[in-house]
Amino acid sequence: MRRKRTILWLVILLLALAGAGWAWHLYDKPHLSTAGETADVTINADTLYHQYQANEHAADRKYLGKVLSVTGRLTEIQHGARSDIWILSTQPGGGGISCQLFAGTRVDPEPKPGDAVTVKGRCTGFLMDVNLSDCVPDKN
Repeated sequence: MRRKRTILWLVILLLALAGAGWAWHLYDKPHLSTAGETADVTINADTLYHQYQANEHAADRKYLGKVLSVTGRLTEIQHGARSDIWILSTQPGGGGISCQLFAGTRVDPEPKPGDAVTVKGRCTGFLMDVNLSDCVPDKN
């Protein structure tokens, strides 16, 4: 009886260690830039924002998790410690496209507010702005 209990506890311990190892692997996995990926959808920033504003659930079904190539007017650049955030086509009242550049991305020359830019990134949904992550400036 005691031997069965010891084996059971060893199996539980091994499963817990395997689960912890898998969780650490997922936690430590690096983000991938969208630079090498082909855009699933090419769209104008105003069109994308209006689709999300009109029906968020329908827009999520179309765009969530996909790589988008978005063209619009740059209205603001927010410099962060690890990466910059570009805001495209801010609407009256405060909505637009928030593009978080991939960590370490440097753009030379850096565009200025008012310039037309194209950004490629992964759509992560809508929260006052349409959010794109792991973005890179798109030359297309």
